Amino acid sequence: MSLSDSPFTNRLNTNYVPSDSEILEIRAVLVDPTEEIARIDAQIAEMELALAQLKEKRGLLQQPINAHRALISPMRFIPQDFLLEIFLACLPTRHNPLIDYNEAPLLLGRICRQWRSVAYSAPVLWSLIHIPAVKYFATPPKIRSRLEKIVEAWLERSAGCPLSVSVHDFANHSSPLLPQLAGISRRLRSLTLAGDADLMSPLLRLGPEDLPLLKTIRVKTMTGQTPSTNILHVPTLEDVALCSTTLRDPLSLPLPWSQLTNLRLECSDRWTGGGVST
Repeated sequence: MSLSDSPFTNRLNTNYVPSDSEILEIRAVLVDPTEEIARIDAQIAEMELALAQLKEKRGLLQQPINAHRALISPMRFIPQDFLLEIFLACLPTRHNPLIDYNEAPLLLGRICRQWRSVAYSAPVLWSLIHIPAVKYFATPPKIRSRLEKIVEAWLERSAGCPLSVSVHDFANHSSPLLPQLAGISRRLRSLTLAGDADLMSPLLRLGPEDLPLLKTIRVKTMTGQTPSTNILHVPTLEDVALCSTTLRDPLSLPLPWSQLTNLRLECSDRWTGGGVST
């Protein structure tokens, strides 16, 4: 008997309680459809097994196909100078590149051997860097050492390129990275410093003879601090931004006034976009 011909159709989805004889009748009605479901389940299992075998066979074919197609991938035939231009376009435009393996340029060295070779042999790709704040006394020595080695390798890859460096560190009063930067000061073209004045002093005390390429300097110090202005004597400066909580006569600053194209001065407890431009 088909379920559509069941004499209990009008009793379905109700609270009806069948009698003993009706229970036997219901069980008899369910015999054929239950057997049909078992046959369908067997067919499904058979088809699923066949599908799994086909997927496995397809996978075994797809792997070598993909490997062969990779040999003729258009990216393999891009000239290195074009590839480098693509790499340069991957760099951030609003800030210096971060020490982050998920972003360029570090990410570019993790894709394949060819990309790593191109990236590591292009000094201009490593000529910008942002050095993050790390709480030295609260950070395990292995992590501190790792950061120092990354910065060292980064600067080595930049070869003789002029450098753009930014350091934001309000967490420490000393850092081995600042003297490291002072050692390559003659290549600094742009320098952004935000943090403790004592921490930044190895760079702020540098003079014209140490910074022959410096064109841009941005400095923000902590509340109540007056940073050294020795670095402002650099005659090549064109773009200067100073943020301090200590009010100071701008004309007393030892700046190369005739050389400046942009000047921003702020007396605030935070860095903002305002200031004075000339």
